[in-house]
Amino acid sequence: MKRAHIMGIEGVGMSALARLLLAEGVGITGCDLAPGARAQALGVSVFPGHDPSHLGEEEVLVVPTPVPLDHPEVAEARRRGMRILRRMELLAHLLEAKPSLGVTGTHGKTTTTGMLASILLTAGLDPWVFLGGELSLLPGNARYGLGPRLAEVDESDALFQEVRVRVAVATNLEADHIAPPGQRAPNYHGSLEELQTAMRGFLARAGVAVVPAFDPLLLEASQGLPRRLFGQGGELWAEAVALGPTGSRFRLVHQGKDLGEVRLGVPGGHNVKNALAAALAALAFGVDLEAIREGLARFPGVGRRFQKVGEIRGAWVVDDYAHHPTEVRATLEAAHLLGRRVRVLFQPHRLLRTLELWEEFAQALTLAQEVVVLPVYTAGERGQVTPEALGQRIAERLKDLGCQARFLDKEEALAYALATAGPEDLWLTLGAGDVTELARRLVHAG
Repeated sequence: MKRAHIMGIEGVGMSALARLLLAEGVGITGCDLAPGARAQALGVSVFPGHDPSHLGEEEVLVVPTPVPLDHPEVAEARRRGMRILRRMELLAHLLEAKPSLGVTGTHGKTTTTGMLASILLTAGLDPWVFLGGELSLLPGNARYGLGPRLAEVDESDALFQEVRVRVAVATNLEADHIAPPGQRAPNYHGSLEELQTAMRGFLARAGVAVVPAFDPLLLEASQGLPRRLFGQGGELWAEAVALGPTGSRFRLVHQGKDLGEVRLGVPGGHNVKNALAAALAALAFGVDLEAIREGLARFPGVGRRFQKVGEIRGAWVVDDYAHHPTEVRATLEAAHLLGRRVRVLFQPHRLLRTLELWEEFAQALTLAQEVVVLPVYTAGERGQVTPEALGQRIAERLKDLGCQARFLDKEEALAYALATAGPEDLWLTLGAGDVTELARRLVHAG
């Protein structure tokens, strides 16, 4: 491949692929509905919008999952005889070049991949890294190296089951990215059973599968495969866990042998589980124990994962990507360790997900002292229920559950947070959409 055109190049995954291809000497152009800082940082020609006229002398067109293959730009590429690759197909091809590790799962895959990146860097292995988030160690969302290849593998894309790696890590498996009955959409599986089947396909293609001993769906999906289990009931687990407001420590135990203390600089019991997944994957890959412990200690956290943005009148402002009820609950549990009043600006993400899980979101959000619910961030989806109506539904349900809650649009929410922030507060922006802007605007305005 000498030249490639990348659609949706501003996206975190597509920009990471562009960065890695550029490092290999591939000429890159791109386009996006809303080009921004990521695309600009690449230093390549990026067109606004999607149009057949964007295509030049490129040999390959790289297409993100949500773009249909009958899109005019894709159709023109096909007419020209260009090779058309989905994002996951390109990632699978790149991972085949070297011994590799792939991390997937409903929750924690970005953090676990980041922890593994820190371990491989500490071990001096010069890793190639593809990440679905920003990590200061790389820097950014990708790193080109001549050593082993490490990638976050997005389970929302059904093509992930075709990816082949030496060590496959699955952090957990829940009903996310599942379309409602009778509906089909990009980035959604038809059912939980379809997702579980796809997960088994990914794990079966690996040399070894690293899965949690406490996850029944993953235990079933990996049954009969070469696998290694972490957590209680597995070969590697944590003892003497001490959770603190900004991190944790625990004893790492392997097959009954105490391997020493691990210190994490990221809070929450969920991150202890992520660390166990990363540690066992590294052991399976042959990494030295000392590099594992030191790499976990050096891990600074990835962007938008319980990231402190700043303060306003003594109130902490923390931003988090949580966009599934389990993630929301885990983030709120970690937030309470700070001993502050937890106040949330919550932006649901995607219409179909929110339609399926709105009750679960409300139940998880009751862990906060106060919740401001915003309209759903649609990510381009359309449905019979409006983003405002779904947000209002969650807010009303929270009130029914006895939680202080209100529904506001983004500007109203910002004004409310600015007017009421106090020194005992933790304002937490939650969601995978543009709610992150509110965190930064809140700090800047203060």
